[in-house]
Amino acid sequence: MDIDRYLVSIVVATHNRSGYAIACVQSLLEISSEEIQIVVHDTSNDECELAAWVKQNPHPRLLYVHWQERLSMTENHERAIRLAKGEYVCLIGDDDTVSSYIVDVSLFAKANNIEMLTPIAKAAYYWPDFRTKNYGAAHAGKIYISEFDCGLSKFDLSEQLNLALSGACQGTDGMPKLYHGLVRRQLLDKIVSNDGLLLHGASPDMSASVGLSLLGGKYHLLDFPFTMPGGGGNSNSGRSATGKHKGNLKDDPHLTPFKNLNWPESIPNFFSVETVWGHAAWETLVWHSSLNGFNFSRLYALCLFHHPDYFQEVIRAWRSARKSKVVNVAVLDVIKELTFVVARFVAAKFKRLLHPGPSNGAYVIGTASDVFIARKKLDNYLEQQLIKQPISSWVLVE
Repeated sequence: MDIDRYLVSIVVATHNRSGYAIACVQSLLEISSEEIQIVVHDTSNDECELAAWVKQNPHPRLLYVHWQERLSMTENHERAIRLAKGEYVCLIGDDDTVSSYIVDVSLFAKANNIEMLTPIAKAAYYWPDFRTKNYGAAHAGKIYISEFDCGLSKFDLSEQLNLALSGACQGTDGMPKLYHGLVRRQLLDKIVSNDGLLLHGASPDMSASVGLSLLGGKYHLLDFPFTMPGGGGNSNSGRSATGKHKGNLKDDPHLTPFKNLNWPESIPNFFSVETVWGHAAWETLVWHSSLNGFNFSRLYALCLFHHPDYFQEVIRAWRSARKSKVVNVAVLDVIKELTFVVARFVAAKFKRLLHPGPSNGAYVIGTASDVFIARKKLDNYLEQQLIKQPISSWVLVE
């Protein structure tokens, strides 16, 4: 087993997105701590301004690999994570960043023998090119923060996984996160040693969360934003915000790099947020021979409601699942789940009426032209908040 050379490795996988990635790497390198390693695995086959920038700005804590063969998103992330040498690993996107307080949080986790520490998503930055279907450019350049209280809680992994499976694994909230979380590298090494691969399916973040949950034991949830997701216009979140994050499996740029993608007949045969999350979770469960509990009825209900134009694909998947008898997907189960999905949608719309603006109740703490500047403003804000409740005063709520 490799010796931990750093306290924390911040890992980034990127492809043809130097416009975001350079600012991301700059924001990480400016954190003046010898405890941080920055790992970048780049499969860009364009002019790759990032490679030129790294060559002009070498740094002893930056490990940059330019792999010029096109890889799938999952393969790219797998290779990136394998390069990490820190005791803890934090995976982020190339339009994201982390607070400098990640060092203090990692030291806190180490001192309290915490192996998985996940922050509740309370901070976000939207790049100037970010647009949404409903609000246009209203979010562009803004840094958002929701209220947080630095509370720390512990959860049972098996219980949280069962909750996620009951909801067809539609998002990683409530689960341990490698993507925008802290995970002790020994756990990742353990998964790779036992199973050969860490990540499966079409969503690395979902696969990592399911794989970590299958380890069992406990994980900790922290109400403090030590990472900050970024929303770039040229990203999956940007595509989703404009309603363009779906399409044919064979044509979608997210999936075409996969050389031997296994897409089960029981997963609706089209690309969307719902199907990609479900696919990654199911493929990870299959790999680990743990098939119980995944709620296909919820997945079908979500697809029927949000993507009625793919009705035939959903029905074909449902029939396949019924025929395989792997899971119980009776007509009444799908109807019940569809009723739940509709009710939740109506409730969410009502909640939006209470906060009709684009911020949805979060505070705008500043604007920035890129994530490099956004990280500085996040740190300045957190510094003021930690005066009231310093990290040394944090306690674990059982």
